[in-house]
Amino acid sequence: MVERRDSTPSRRPGRPETVQSTRRTFVKATGVGVAGLGFGPLTGTAAAVDNPTPRLHTDGKWIVTEDGQRVKLRGFATASLDYMQEWYFPKTQTEVLEQATDGETWHPNTIRLPVGEDAVHEQGMEYVVDELLRPAVDLLGDRGVYALIDFHLIRPYIDTLNQAEEMVEDGWANSLDGLGFNPWVDTDDLLEEFWSTVAPAFADDDHVLFELFNEPTLPVTWSEYGEYGDDVETEEDEWLYWRDAAQPWVDLIREEAPETPVVIGSPDWTSRTRFAAEYPFEGENLVYASHIYPPDGLPHDTREVADGTGGTYEAGPFDPEYGAPAEEVPVICTEFGWDPDLEEDDEGYGHTSSWGEPVREWLESYENMGWIAWCFDDTWAPTFFESPTDGADEPWELKDDSEQMGWFVRDWLEETRDDTFRDPNEPIPVGDYEAHDPDGDGLYDDVTGDGRTNHEDVEAFYEHLDADGVQKNPDAFDFDEDDNVSYADVLELLERL
Repeated sequence: MVERRDSTPSRRPGRPETVQSTRRTFVKATGVGVAGLGFGPLTGTAAAVDNPTPRLHTDGKWIVTEDGQRVKLRGFATASLDYMQEWYFPKTQTEVLEQATDGETWHPNTIRLPVGEDAVHEQGMEYVVDELLRPAVDLLGDRGVYALIDFHLIRPYIDTLNQAEEMVEDGWANSLDGLGFNPWVDTDDLLEEFWSTVAPAFADDDHVLFELFNEPTLPVTWSEYGEYGDDVETEEDEWLYWRDAAQPWVDLIREEAPETPVVIGSPDWTSRTRFAAEYPFEGENLVYASHIYPPDGLPHDTREVADGTGGTYEAGPFDPEYGAPAEEVPVICTEFGWDPDLEEDDEGYGHTSSWGEPVREWLESYENMGWIAWCFDDTWAPTFFESPTDGADEPWELKDDSEQMGWFVRDWLEETRDDTFRDPNEPIPVGDYEAHDPDGDGLYDDVTGDGRTNHEDVEAFYEHLDADGVQKNPDAFDFDEDDNVSYADVLELLERL
């Protein structure tokens, strides 16, 4: 994720003189001095998360194992693997990944591994696979953690050079070299080069998932750039153009790696998730991504967001965009984060109490929605850690202020460490009862757990409508399918007898 031009489709952005960057951009752009470099010894820790990592598939809206257990992926991203190879980065890839999966302080079941396009252009695909990805993937496999390989592109998804030229004309950067991507390399060619090599290289690694394209940007409704600018009139148009462009890349991966799950983003910096259910891609084992930051508002409410000009705008609620599709297709929020110390108009500016906590509650309310926080680093903001200088320094100190994200995600992962796999037929405690799903349809209509569904179940459901087991598992008791558990569901259960 980089700072978006706009996170609300109703508001066309202004014309900045240069592309605004966040601390997540490469530190070399800010000129890290030698004094900021502290190279520590290898950790060599023997502790590890050590979870099982069976091959994953999709089944309807669920991510599942081969034996049908439902899986909720939780974790975080590191900084890009190619960034970790820069001379000024103070840790080795091994140090970072061992710390991130130590099984004592950190308990992710998934680590997102970004790889930027510069590595492809400058070092080539053999280097990307052998030097960047293979060591990381093998280490995570040995430590019982899923590896989400993320091609961390942030660029137009079609009409690359035309889009880029008009972006420069509109003030995004002073030149084509300043846009953050190579506009002379067509996006289609770049995706084919990357995935035609990466997909077969990791097809046999059961613990690997692929993230197709981090953040497809343009064309979108609020720009008129390039060949397609005048034709993209609605957000639905964005999705359909994106699907047409990206389907061949999905097909390429599927041909080379038939079983590996593929996570698919969307236009406008992966913010059009809601169209995934209505217009899905073709193929098996497909999952859809969302990227959510404080300027997107709150799950079920609006919030005032600084617009960068001294004013504010109202954003949200975002559940219809990012939550509703999870009712029909598998969804992983592969980026979210916040930091109260960033500038108020920064994409990541936010607080635990007013944004992090309601987002956690929302993410956990969808049993089939995974999440990957950003970022296990001291530089690529919003970050879990701080260091003595502006970044790329040591020691890394966890941000533990009450409104910071680092400690919050750490504790969240620890509290959910044993909740990766769930048997779909596992009983749900409801008061003194253990409710069951007798026919495997996802609805726990045997509330008393006596093997039958009758009037006693209706009475037990009514009496325990507010019980934690019901309220924390709304899908299991939503008998009238209105996305809400209420007295209407009691009546619906009664009518089903």
